[in-house]
Amino acid sequence: MAEEIATGGRYVELSPPAPRTTAGTVEVWEFFWYGDPHSYAIEPTVRRWAGRQTGVTFVRVPAPFGGPWDAHAQMHFALEALAHADTGTMRAVYEAVQHDGKRLTGTEEQADFLARLGVDRARYLAVLNSFGVQGQLAAAKAQARLAGVQGVPTFLVNGKYRTDLKTAGGPEDLVRVVEGLVAMARTR
Repeated sequence: MAEEIATGGRYVELSPPAPRTTAGTVEVWEFFWYGDPHSYAIEPTVRRWAGRQTGVTFVRVPAPFGGPWDAHAQMHFALEALAHADTGTMRAVYEAVQHDGKRLTGTEEQADFLARLGVDRARYLAVLNSFGVQGQLAAAKAQARLAGVQGVPTFLVNGKYRTDLKTAGGPEDLVRVVEGLVAMARTR
């Protein structure tokens, strides 16, 4: 698979590579957006794939491209800070945005919605604009820029290999290409 990926032009090799946050494992970053139907559609497949990996650090990064993208990214980082960025919460946010017509871009709307999921409203509001969350938002913007991320879902493997829906050949091939890039990263 790695050889097919290497010769098939289904990824972009970054030069120089984007910075990594972990050493000793293959690092896979998924840039996503709760408002994107493609990110939503592949989320269960990505979750299952990530759960089966050994020696891989998988990081979900909400893509902060401004406006509602930033609002959702900030919400995601606040949920991470509160240890609520679990599968159930992510799925509920996706469902609310994708199926229930909620925008979840306003602070109060987010806090009310998340409180119904069991997130402490006061703690959420306290952490939402914290230095830590703002730092994560800035870091995600920098990483997306350095990696040349232009849309979602986009995957970055070891800061060196980038692929997305179009480059990979479609949603059915995206995770397979990422898997091949992980295999390549292990050998290079």
